[in-house]
Amino acid sequence: MSYLRSFTEAEEGAAATAVVFPQAGAGCLRLRATALALPPGTHLLGVQLPGREDRLADPAAGSLAEVVDRISAELRAYARRRPLVLLGVSLGALIAYEVARRMESAGIPARSLVVAAARSPEHFSAFLAADPPQAELTDLLHPSVRESAFARYALVPLRADLRLAAGYRAPSRPLARTPLRSVSGRRDTVVTAAQMTRWREAAADYQGHQVIDADHHAFMDPDALVGMLGDAVPGAAHDPAVRG
Repeated sequence: MSYLRSFTEAEEGAAATAVVFPQAGAGCLRLRATALALPPGTHLLGVQLPGREDRLADPAAGSLAEVVDRISAELRAYARRRPLVLLGVSLGALIAYEVARRMESAGIPARSLVVAAARSPEHFSAFLAADPPQAELTDLLHPSVRESAFARYALVPLRADLRLAAGYRAPSRPLARTPLRSVSGRRDTVVTAAQMTRWREAAADYQGHQVIDADHHAFMDPDALVGMLGDAVPGAAHDPAVRG
C-alpha cells in the first residue's frame, strides 16, 4: 500500500508540495484539519507508515532503508511537478532527512527540509534500545492516550517505528543542496533545543533554529504545522518565533 496520503488537491498552480512525516507511533490522518488551515496553493501530503489507522493490517516495515526507499520512490513523481517541502516531527524528522538525502542523490532535491522536535542524527543510534521497556515507551505517548484503554494498542506501532532507528549511523556528509531549518518547543520535555544543536552540521545550507511555544505532542497540531511551513511554502502564514 502507498506510504503517502493526499489532503488537498494537487492543482496545477500549487506553489509546492508539503510532505509531513509524523512522530513515532502516530498516523497522518489528522492532517485533514491542517489542510483546512493552509492557504490556497499548497498541496499537502502525509506519510503513513504501516500498522496504524488505514494501514492497521499492514505488517511493520523491516528497516529504515525500506521505508526511505518506498517514500522516495513515490515522491519522485511529485518532485518533478513542483518543489517539495519536507517537514518531519521527532522520528519522522530522521526519516524526512534520509528521504531528503535520497532525493538529492536522484537529482531532484527538496526545496527545503524542516526538522521539528527531533534529536540531531548522531543521537539516534543511542536513543532507546531496539526493544525498550514498556514503561519507557508509555512515557512517550500523548497524555490523553497514555491514560486511556487504548495505550497498549498505541504501543505497537510506536515500538515498531523506534526499531527503525536501531543501529542508525549518521552520514559523514551533510545535505549539499537542501536548505534545512530546525524547530524546538519551549515546553518540550522529550527533546530539548540542546539535543538539536548539531542539525546545523547536517546541511551545507543551514537556515537557523526556530523556537515555538509547544510541548512534544503539539507539533502535529494545525497551528504549529502551518507556522512551521510558513517560511518554506510561499504564501503560507507564519507565526512569531525566536531564532538563533
